[in-house]
Amino acid sequence: MKILLAADGYNMTNGVAHMVVTLADKYREEGHSVKLLALSESRQSHREEDRYFISSFSIKIYPDTRQTLIRRHPYLDELIAWKPDIIHTHTEGSVGDMTRYIARKTGAPLMMTMHTDWAKFAFHNHSTDKFVHFLGSLGSRIVYRHSDLLTTPSPKAQALLKGYLPKHRPVVVVPNGIKLNRFQQELTAEDRAKLLEQYVLRDNGKILSVVSRISSEKNLKEILEYMPGLLKVDPEIQLLIAGDGPDKKHLERLAYQLDISENVTFTGMIPAEKVYQIYKLGNVFLSASTFEMHSLTYLEAMACGLPLICRDDPCLEGVLFDGENGFRYRTQEEFTESVIKLVEDSALRAQMSENALQTSLTFSDTACAHKMLDLYKKLSDFKKTRK
Repeated sequence: MKILLAADGYNMTNGVAHMVVTLADKYREEGHSVKLLALSESRQSHREEDRYFISSFSIKIYPDTRQTLIRRHPYLDELIAWKPDIIHTHTEGSVGDMTRYIARKTGAPLMMTMHTDWAKFAFHNHSTDKFVHFLGSLGSRIVYRHSDLLTTPSPKAQALLKGYLPKHRPVVVVPNGIKLNRFQQELTAEDRAKLLEQYVLRDNGKILSVVSRISSEKNLKEILEYMPGLLKVDPEIQLLIAGDGPDKKHLERLAYQLDISENVTFTGMIPAEKVYQIYKLGNVFLSASTFEMHSLTYLEAMACGLPLICRDDPCLEGVLFDGENGFRYRTQEEFTESVIKLVEDSALRAQMSENALQTSLTFSDTACAHKMLDLYKKLSDFKKTRK
């Protein structure tokens, strides 16, 4: 099968870019021909083997977000001449417009996956819920109107998209997948000792890990604000925050103001191939975000054997089983109680660690790719019968 994958970003560190790369690699492993269309990180269009990058410019909606006004380009003509069997778009942005053009010219089925509620992200701090819903509904009806099938990575995203669209539009859930072997690597005792020294951490079984983009929608401020109360119960607890983003300096100042700096470490950006080491350095994974649709960090943490403690949210359905592979919390008291249970009961932590590992197996890149390929075939067969 000839598969065209499309996303605004490709060399970025966000979850959507990782998903596109993961799917492309798995499809190629299974013998499919794959090309990718994305935005260039500069004003210059260029091609790298089967990857096509279109000239773009930065916009201030979100850090690293790019846009283009180009809708016709020789690279698009090449992709049209290639005649893909299926087009799978992972963006509502300008690359999505290009894939709609390619689909129209080739007759190839167009599948789109919604990963982010952009209306809520852009306006939730400045507008009423009704206004946000109106923007989401209007935008969704415009950007998805020419797609043959819509997918989302979670029931939360499915419910959101169905709320935006006419009732007759089907939306299929296909959970995200990760390359499990990237996170099932062993952290040697030597490497562990070096990392503990590098980040000035004690190997006491009480390291709480966060791996995240450091930006306001991730709600890391809440975790820092809960730390003083947590440290009153157990002053040996340590918080390791890995990642970078626009809020990093602000959160570092907040940690100082809360007088918890000695118990909080910010690592900065970690190379993708070493992220597993950060997970395995910790004992429990934390997330306070309610913005996620189906965060890859939850899956990665579980693949590294970390129990989860996450703010309760519909995106955790089918991922976090409360009391089995971690805990959900709704209040500061529940957060503190959950952390204390796991850091002070090594037997409970070991059992939840094993449960987390088992849960992660259901989110492999193979499982995700096979579900997508099955949809591609059904969509292609359906479209052929309509001709």
